[in-house]
Amino acid sequence: MFDVLSDALVDLAVSVIELFPASPFTILDELSSSEVYEWLRMVNWFVPIGTFVGILEAWLTCVAVYYAYQIVLRWIKVIE
Repeated sequence: MFDVLSDALVDLAVSVIELFPASPFTILDELSSSEVYEWLRMVNWFVPIGTFVGILEAWLTCVAVYYAYQIVLRWIKVIE
C-alpha cells in the first residue's frame, strides 16, 4: 500500500518538475530577440523597473524577518 502511494507521489513530483524548462536562461534568450524586449528597454528609461524590484525585495525581506521574529516569540511564549 505504501509502495503504491510513494510511487504515485514520485510520479506526481516528476510530472511537476518536467513542466519547468531545462534552463531558465533559455527563456531570457528567447525574450531578448523579441519586440517586447525592445519595448521594455524603452520603458525602463522612464520607469526604473530594476530599482523598483530592489525596493520590493528589501521590503519583502523586512516583512519576512518580522513574521519570523513573531513566530519565534510565539514559540517561546513571550507573546500571544
